[in-house]
Amino acid sequence: MPTLKTLQQPQPLARLAYEALKDSIVSGQLKPGEIYNEKSLAQELNISRTPVREALLELAARGLVTFLPRKGVMVNYYTRRDVEEIFEVRKAIELFSLSKALGGGGLDSAGLERSLHDQQAALEAGDMLAFMEADRRFHLGLGELAGNRRLVAILDNLRDMVQVMGLEALAGAGRPHQVVEEHRRVCRALAEGRGQEALAALEEHLDRSREAVLEARGEIEP
Repeated sequence: MPTLKTLQQPQPLARLAYEALKDSIVSGQLKPGEIYNEKSLAQELNISRTPVREALLELAARGLVTFLPRKGVMVNYYTRRDVEEIFEVRKAIELFSLSKALGGGGLDSAGLERSLHDQQAALEAGDMLAFMEADRRFHLGLGELAGNRRLVAILDNLRDMVQVMGLEALAGAGRPHQVVEEHRRVCRALAEGRGQEALAALEEHLDRSREAVLEARGEIEP
């Protein structure tokens, strides 16, 4: 059982438990395919089982865990079909968001530039958790450009699943550097007013990310 940090009040314990467990899942501390005991998780977090149960129910609703009767709760391991479906939805939303923002005129890509800068800094420091957080901000920023809160909420949920399935891919040689360069192409095209090239660069990045996930799982040839 991994060591999880204990929680402090006064925030609602169920919310604190949810954040702690989600962070442990998306960082790979709680492993996909592994079955965990609700009571043991509560003991690790130093709280009662009720808020942990509430947190797990929310995580299940967001597609991150599955309850197994009389066994415990399993961190989801995504099948190839899951990967294909999630990346298909992600691609549709992110390309739509950027296209909508470009159509509105006056696009402000400063937030994307900041996320790219933070991602580069995290990569140079060898801090993969900070790298993934900056990557998350970059992609959520695309939804924010469209000015649609519901798109951002959907992207946020998708991002959790993408991060879990992408942990192995980011461990591969060179992929983090490729991600930064692919993001940089998007930002450069936007800064120079080349909207269609930015869309093409984003589409290429999303396709390569999907391929990297499948390749890391041994489901396509490198």
